[in-house]
Amino acid sequence: MQSNSTSAHFLSSHEDILMKKILQTHMPDDYHVDSAPLLHLTENIIHNITMPCVVKSGIKSVQADRNGRQDTGIVSTIKQLGQTIHHISCEMLRYSSMDRSLHATTMAVLELLGKHSWSTKLVIVLAAVATSFGELWLIMQLYPTNPLALSIGLIKGLRNRIQVTKSLEQKLKAFRYLVEKMVSVTKCMVEFEMLPVQYTTLDYDAVAAMKTQIHQASYWVIRSSVACASQITSLAALGFEQVHTSTITATWELWSSARKVGDMDIFLRKQLDIFHQQIEKNINSGLSHLFEEAHLDNQKVLSTLFALKDDYPLRDYQSQEKVGVVVLRNKEVILFISTLTINLEKLLLIIQQLQNHPQNGSEKPFVIVWVPIVFSIPWSNAEERAFKKLANIIPWYSLYEPSKLSLSVIKFIKEAWHFQGGPIMVVLDSKGKVTSLNAMDMISIWGLKAYPFSVSRERELWEEQNWTIEFLLDDIDPLISYWMQDGRVICLYGSNNIGWVQELTNQIKDITKAGVLLELIYAGSNYDEDTRDILATIIKEKLSSYLSQTKIRIFWLRLNSILSSKLRLGNTDKSDFIMSEANSLLIFKSGKKGWLLVSKGSSTEIIKLYGNKVLELLSLFPVWGHKVGKWGFMGAIRKALDPPSVIDHCNYYSITPYIEDLKENILLCKKCKCPMEKNYMYQCKLNT
Repeated sequence: MQSNSTSAHFLSSHEDILMKKILQTHMPDDYHVDSAPLLHLTENIIHNITMPCVVKSGIKSVQADRNGRQDTGIVSTIKQLGQTIHHISCEMLRYSSMDRSLHATTMAVLELLGKHSWSTKLVIVLAAVATSFGELWLIMQLYPTNPLALSIGLIKGLRNRIQVTKSLEQKLKAFRYLVEKMVSVTKCMVEFEMLPVQYTTLDYDAVAAMKTQIHQASYWVIRSSVACASQITSLAALGFEQVHTSTITATWELWSSARKVGDMDIFLRKQLDIFHQQIEKNINSGLSHLFEEAHLDNQKVLSTLFALKDDYPLRDYQSQEKVGVVVLRNKEVILFISTLTINLEKLLLIIQQLQNHPQNGSEKPFVIVWVPIVFSIPWSNAEERAFKKLANIIPWYSLYEPSKLSLSVIKFIKEAWHFQGGPIMVVLDSKGKVTSLNAMDMISIWGLKAYPFSVSRERELWEEQNWTIEFLLDDIDPLISYWMQDGRVICLYGSNNIGWVQELTNQIKDITKAGVLLELIYAGSNYDEDTRDILATIIKEKLSSYLSQTKIRIFWLRLNSILSSKLRLGNTDKSDFIMSEANSLLIFKSGKKGWLLVSKGSSTEIIKLYGNKVLELLSLFPVWGHKVGKWGFMGAIRKALDPPSVIDHCNYYSITPYIEDLKENILLCKKCKCPMEKNYMYQCKLNT
């Protein structure tokens, strides 16, 4: 077997024999255990043990680990490995109580852990050491004041309260350094076992040298752990004088082991970095062709994007368990890509639009996967906490460990899919083909009606869509939807000027007192402190109907999405009526000028008024109000707004195909603006 000089240095003839014995103990099964959560928990235990506030004199409070909440990952791992950890702890402690060599105990531990992967062996052993030391440390802190701790301490042989001397501090420092190096080596092993080697062919000699070093490191980490367990036992059992006299020798042994394990850690980390570079290079070149190829399903595409050897790269939003990309097979997949700073109102809008998911039994036609992107590598603890918090509330699949997302994949998402920090929703069909680079606007506007969320579907929807109050409000409020279906006149308004709002609502009340049936609804403007104050006044003084705070935000977010969708499809204000109307509303979004939209039911006719023109028109209701009976409220407003017609005769007509249950709407003549009379026309089918 070929290897580099570093590996050869460790392999003497004696160690070659040792290596064969180590490999004979290794008989792994195919059962997968996710040991990463347990390793993280072990690190937390060691960190809290070695915090400066521990011991010294008296009892001091220790900061609680704010990540200490149990999650399903660690609970599942403990269920699988808890009993094994206990057995290993007992086996290592036997070294202190029996006439057995350190090597013999190490080999016995390796035998017990034969079925596990190399990294899992070390995680179990480190967890056993951390648990033993953690129990002792808790007793040492509580011993002077807690009767329960005193009793347990006596049973464990802790006859005297341990005093921290300078020599004992050096011993604890060596212990901490050794544990840190053992944890680092274990992390290297976990990373190596999780390398997505399916994307590249790594150098055979380099891999062989890496595996040899892993086998050796496993032995020395376990051997060092057994020695640590022995030190923990002696610390509990011996009095102050005996601890003092034995500390110098023990400290030297710990530092010696730490240096040996540290050298192995340096080699493993260096080789891992080389492997990562090779894999990133291959993933980067593969991504450029991946979406140009035809695939039988979406598995290759998703596996490459998530770029993990782990068969379970996803987190199930219901069980919080790890699941594989196989759960996404033959389904349309929407990748919700964002940073950890998400506009919660926008997220709420998307969730609301998709909440009535069509299902056939337990099957769904599409699934959403949240892919959080962070531009700083590695992730900070704050970012990890933010991810876990969001993952618990977002009702979709998410990456289980997004911090391990390939840098090449992040680069591809930024360059090919134009991700710049704002959330996007990339749609992949069941074959892994991209059908939309961003379906977020489409979903915000139409919700499930936009399925399958492709660009072609977006164009179809716009061809069918008219500019109506019903479209603007989109069932945002059930009562308002009922009013529109009932054919009522809807007056939708907004302003950040409380004086304008009060004058408008007073004028509308005067109109309704005259017998005109209409509904006035406040939709706010750019939602800020002024809008909040005005909404509170409207509610308190019962000035009009209104959208709630959340619904006001959703209303304006949808309006932004309408404009954004049109822009992305290449439309302009001059050529697109809906885009022009949406943009005109957004212009007044943050101004003090008020605005008013008037429409009847689901009619495509909307009267749009701004600022003082609204108040002037309504104040003249006594002048033009008598026309409401003949022309309807909409027609009367039109007559009041338009100059008197000089046309004494009009022959304009419009032919509309008959549709069953067609709503009775008053249509105005496009030429003279007078209401049109409905007539029936019969046409022979032979000519159609």
